[in-house]
Amino acid sequence: MALLHEKATRGRTKTGWLDSYHTFSFGGFNDPARMGQRALRVINEDVVIPGAGFGKHEHQEMDIISYVISGALKHVDSIGHASVIKAGEFQHMYAGTGMVHSEMNASDTEPVHFLQIWIVPERTGGDPNYFQIKVDLDARRNTFVQVAGPVEHEGRALLRSDTNVYMARLDDGAAIHKDFPPGRAGFLQVVDGMIDIEGNGLSAGDGLQFDATSKCEIIAKSEAELMLFDLS
Repeated sequence: MALLHEKATRGRTKTGWLDSYHTFSFGGFNDPARMGQRALRVINEDVVIPGAGFGKHEHQEMDIISYVISGALKHVDSIGHASVIKAGEFQHMYAGTGMVHSEMNASDTEPVHFLQIWIVPERTGGDPNYFQIKVDLDARRNTFVQVAGPVEHEGRALLRSDTNVYMARLDDGAAIHKDFPPGRAGFLQVVDGMIDIEGNGLSAGDGLQFDATSKCEIIAKSEAELMLFDLS
């Protein structure tokens, strides 16, 4: 079974400084059919105007991922981190027993465009922590690169659920696949470009939620960038 999440059908929050699309129910967008996929609870695609952003706020017991598509995002938190996340960089926070942070556009002249993703942990408690890395997808084009998972590994974010997160950058016409063990589910988010997956045409901002599959087959219809979630 598969559910297509077209960009035009997602929830939307639009204010003077923020334009945000919500794949799953979030804030004022409430759709009982779109409450998440397994541990994957939030995929928001945000564009923030220059000089603005999310002021100090608190999270608890959540794995939070930010991936910057264009521009730069300034992060400051209560455990001592202050950094700028640039385009192509991947940030992970485990909020643990509590973390206060802010996310602001680092530029006074250009917007920042990024994905924010929340994954519900199976193991709670413990101190919050922070991870940031540049994802060099060009070095391994046309293959999936794992960026997060439940097993500690250098260069990957450690998640508190049996969730694996992959990214890929594809050449036009390239074919790629990912095997899924029995009982697992997936979610594919198109970051950029156009693809075909199992007869479904997807473009930037679209997502496909699926389960009961053994293999995810993707063909790029242009240069494309993808994020894939393998969920228990």
